[in-house]
Amino acid sequence: MKYKGIEIEEVNCECTDLRICRGVLTALTEEIALHEARYLSGFGLITASPIQTCIEGILPESETPDRRRGIIIQFNVPSAVSYEKFREALLKRLFIVPHLPTCSLFDVSSKKEGTFINIGEYMRRWGDGFEVSENYQGRDVYKIPIMTGDMLIEKTLSVYRGLDAALEIFAQNAVSCIVASQEATCRIFHEVPGVALFNYPIGGVSGAKVGGINYSKERVTINHSFCPTLRNTVKDGNFPAGTEAVIEYPIVGLDENSIKQALKVAIDTFATTPGIIKITSPTFEGQWGERKIYLPEII
Repeated sequence: MKYKGIEIEEVNCECTDLRICRGVLTALTEEIALHEARYLSGFGLITASPIQTCIEGILPESETPDRRRGIIIQFNVPSAVSYEKFREALLKRLFIVPHLPTCSLFDVSSKKEGTFINIGEYMRRWGDGFEVSENYQGRDVYKIPIMTGDMLIEKTLSVYRGLDAALEIFAQNAVSCIVASQEATCRIFHEVPGVALFNYPIGGVSGAKVGGINYSKERVTINHSFCPTLRNTVKDGNFPAGTEAVIEYPIVGLDENSIKQALKVAIDTFATTPGIIKITSPTFEGQWGERKIYLPEII
């Protein structure tokens, strides 16, 4: 089908069910908070790491516990990964936090309903016995002295259920891919709450496929069907005329409605960016995720 002159392939977008923790990293300034959130989110794709991390949004001072600028970070894994493995990976990742100057970490929600992970007992060891347990703005925290002052670490992070989705964008060149991804990310940040994006602020990644053809024992490998330089090498590539670059645009949300809203904003943005040729979604016959969203229904 066509949308604003761009071809939208009539396929299902496969979605993976996720476990998600959402933390708010606050700092002395927004610039510091964002820089350190990116650092904390580094090496955060499940294909190469035991836990995924991505940035959801920016909170003003009026919406954070310590009245400083905050960055919402999502930590997630597919639900097929056990709760215990998720907990272990989360704790190891969060042990980076006390290295971050002027920062503090809180749960997104002040309400403790359902499942949560006790991060405080693990992270307080950074304090080497000088940490203090206290109630701060109605939240149970550990106050840990670090070199730039006291860091506050909320003792628990709530666990949510969510899901992910992805688009594949065919373009005339890599510049069009990056420009469109950045614009889509900016719009989603402002228009769709509860949605996080990998590789912020670009938003897009170079995607992968489940398993391998030549390296059959690998869990993931290049998605050869979307690599333009292989157009004359592989038989299952389907590159529209003029395609010289493809980018994958992954999205994480707390529910299916949020995912659909974000996909709609992303598709609309890509469809109105010069140089974009076609939009589709990667499909792996249910190997990546059993939930499906039919792309034409989103428009």
